[in-house]
Amino acid sequence: MVPFILASDSVSLFPFGLAPITLDSSHVNFAAVVEAIKARDFDTAIELASIASFVNKVTEGNVTVTEAGVTFKGQPISGYLADKMVVFLRNGLPIEHYCRFLDNLMANPSMTSRSELFLFLEAADLPITPDGHFLAYKAVRSDFKDKHSGTFDNSPGNIHVMARHDVDDDRNKTCSYGFHAAAYEYAKNFMSGDGKMVAVKINPAHVVSVPSDYGNQKLRCTSYEVMFEVPGAADIFKGKPLYEDTHAPFDDEDRDYLFWLGDKD
Repeated sequence: MVPFILASDSVSLFPFGLAPITLDSSHVNFAAVVEAIKARDFDTAIELASIASFVNKVTEGNVTVTEAGVTFKGQPISGYLADKMVVFLRNGLPIEHYCRFLDNLMANPSMTSRSELFLFLEAADLPITPDGHFLAYKAVRSDFKDKHSGTFDNSPGNIHVMARHDVDDDRNKTCSYGFHAAAYEYAKNFMSGDGKMVAVKINPAHVVSVPSDYGNQKLRCTSYEVMFEVPGAADIFKGKPLYEDTHAPFDDEDRDYLFWLGDKD
């Protein structure tokens, strides 16, 4: 047993041989730490109370995040994502999805692809999922088939994959080979008639290029999973407002498992 002090809005742990750990109710893992203490699982409580230990576990030791910055396999990481992760850490916000995202991103074999993806994410302001992937959008036909060839079924639940060498990695070729996905506004403008829009989940390791046109708001990738049809998208062509908050075209249930990249500073 590890000595502890538990109050309604804080908890302190005094593990033997380690510095005391105190967290308040704003900590991302506060509820989970309390439950672990109640279950007398003090190893888990200590792990969850320490962001560093928690991140180490969910990324199998690849990612570390401290006030000093972010590293991947011991190498310092700088830029947009690293800055976000440090801000989230300082504010007690969840960062494990960012850590998994970084882990997946670094599995992308192309440094150019990794750099271009940040251009897309910053321009599109898209959500990251708990498994470290991200959501984007596709405009499709009324039967969910792709608009270009009409051969790929984009009904929710379907997964499409192609070889990486079949995807054009030249960002200056704005219309070329590969699976395409886009920011919401771009996909909305690509809709026509009685078409539909779907949200797709993409692993950052599978991104190949971000075409230079349209403000970096579309990308080419090797694979994606269709998650759900975006509700109300067809109303765009009926003169109806899609949502009062067009920045987040999801209902509350969808929103529960998403982490917005750009609006949680």
